[in-house]
Amino acid sequence: MAKEPHFILHYLNSGLKTFRMEKDQQTVIGIFQDAKKTTGHELEQLQKKYDELVKETNQFTYIITHDLQAPLRMVTGFLDLLEKKHADKLDDSAKQFIEYAVRGSEKMKALIFDLLEYSRLNSLKYEFADVDLNDVLNEIKERSAELIKTKNVIIKSGAMQVVWGSRKLLVQIISELIDNAIKFCKNDPCEIVVDTRSTASGWKITVADNGIGIDPAYFERIFVVFKKLHPDDAGYSGTGTGLAICKKIAEMHNGSIEVSSTAGTGSKFMFTINKSV
Repeated sequence: MAKEPHFILHYLNSGLKTFRMEKDQQTVIGIFQDAKKTTGHELEQLQKKYDELVKETNQFTYIITHDLQAPLRMVTGFLDLLEKKHADKLDDSAKQFIEYAVRGSEKMKALIFDLLEYSRLNSLKYEFADVDLNDVLNEIKERSAELIKTKNVIIKSGAMQVVWGSRKLLVQIISELIDNAIKFCKNDPCEIVVDTRSTASGWKITVADNGIGIDPAYFERIFVVFKKLHPDDAGYSGTGTGLAICKKIAEMHNGSIEVSSTAGTGSKFMFTINKSV
């Protein structure tokens, strides 16, 4: 029995539309336009094309999780053996080289896992329903209770509303923005304000902080995967995927994300959720 057209549109709205393959982007848009007029056998063919895209994405994530990690484990394993079995034969310079290699391997491991997390957004199916953002924020506070206490973080919230979306993804995006606010805050206390307001088309969620701020020249760059503003030796951990994931999650809710900030005065991240998701 043929599936109804809204089934295809649901998947397009919750992920396929944001599938980033330049040569296929127009094809995806074409499927969206045609699906509204298509039934029966043609609709089944559209669903088949979608399933093939999901399969290709799953194959890609398998390569990341298996084929890339196996040689990486071998490299770190042999470096560890080299240091343990031949420590008495290695001078300080050689030991330092091993330390650099191990550090590079650990960074590569983090990049692989974060790239996996980013790519999985395209292949997993997410359930959309009414989500109480009060519950979402309370869950995030409970998860990060130790970090909040250690860093002396004060999280305030305005009128948190019930929105339509994926609870799992909304926890992820708000948690990422709060974690970023804590990471890039040097003030004591670190103050974060989370707020929600209704708009004509949906909702706007804001996460504001009193951190180090961002130069407006980098507003677009920070949402590109693996584009970090600070070098590794600056003391800020991460691979540069967090805000790229936030951008993708906002798009999966038919919304967008932006930032307002100046260096040294804190940042305000705002993302939207469309009621028509």
